[in-house]
This record gives sequence, C-alpha cells and structure tokens, in this order.
Amino acid sequence: MEDQEIKTEVANAAEEVVAAPTGDTKDRLAAAREYAVAQYEKIRRAASEQFDNVRKYTQDARVQINEGWDATCSKAKELHKAGEEYVKAHPTGTVLGGLGLGVIIGLLLGGSRR
Repeated sequence: MEDQEIKTEVANAAEEVVAAPTGDTKDRLAAAREYAVAQYEKIRRAASEQFDNVRKYTQDARVQINEGWDATCSKAKELHKAGEEYVKAHPTGTVLGGLGLGVIIGLLLGGSRR
C-alpha cells in the first residue's frame, strides 16, 4: 500500500471509532486521554526542571567567567603598570635588553642565509 492509502485507511478507522463509540470504547478513550494528559504533564514538568537546571548552570558559569575576567584584567593592569615603572626607572638597561633580544631573534631567524 502507498502512504496515502495507509493514511486514508487510518483516518477512516479513527472516524469510525470516534463517530460511534460504545460504552467500552468511551471508557478506553477516556482512559487513553487521561493517560496522554498525565504523560504530557510529566514530560512538561521534567522539561521545565531541566530548563531551570540549565539556566542555573549558565548563570553560575557566567558569574565565574566574569570573576575570572575581572581578576585577569586587574592582574594585567598591575603588570602593565609595573612594567612602565621599571622602564622609567631603568631606561638604558631596557633599551639594551631589547636590542640584545632583537639581535638574538634576528640571528636565529636569519642565520640560515649563508
């Protein structure tokens, strides 16, 4: 059978059951409806709980990330300030150190040109 024929057959069977329910069929439909509603509520509550758990987890993670970022920024500012103070206190040594480091890096990178 094709899909359309199957769908039509199922739809016709469903119409027959709904159109003329007997006492037993009514009870079974009511029980099935109650079961479906109970399962829906159970799934909805579980999904809501999981959503709340995910929301709390992301909020906690956001707080931790922000705290880490703030700590990193303040530490970087301290190091930057300390570096500036060192350069101001020792300008000659800083320039010679930078020159020496530049020469070494230049020799390492350009040493294979011979």
